[in-house]
Amino acid sequence: MHHHTGRAPGIMVWGGIGYYSRTPLVRIAGTLNSQHYISEVLEPVVLPCLQGLATAIFQRDNARPHVSRIVQRFFVNHQIELLSWPAHPSDLSPIKNMWSMVAQRLTQITPPVATLDQLWQRVEAAWCAVPQEHVQSLFESILRRVAAVISNNGGYSGY
Repeated sequence: MHHHTGRAPGIMVWGGIGYYSRTPLVRIAGTLNSQHYISEVLEPVVLPCLQGLATAIFQRDNARPHVSRIVQRFFVNHQIELLSWPAHPSDLSPIKNMWSMVAQRLTQITPPVATLDQLWQRVEAAWCAVPQEHVQSLFESILRRVAAVISNNGGYSGY
């Protein structure tokens, strides 16, 4: 399962993708701190999602709320295995590509949104509209991306 917190003008959303499924999007009110991350994302969304999988490794980016001591303790207490990830994995991140596909769908919708609630509905609809096969191809390309980074001695992979 791989997740990321993305921004659209005026709202913050959190979503996670897996090879066979994705989480519902979570609309974050205000600023995402460690406590909110646990109570609004990890407990209600991530735990049930991971418990439904036979084997799962959770990948998160290195945003401050995701790596704080209280969050680290949450992962240990719930025996959630984490994928070690470099500080700036931008060109290796399948979720970044997922957000690009969501953004692409959003730009095709007219007229512009009038309210933040309308924006939320559109983001949620665009998130659900990305075919799961597209998500699977992102995961399948990770091995190629990692190989490209290794062959570039850790530099930009070209993806």
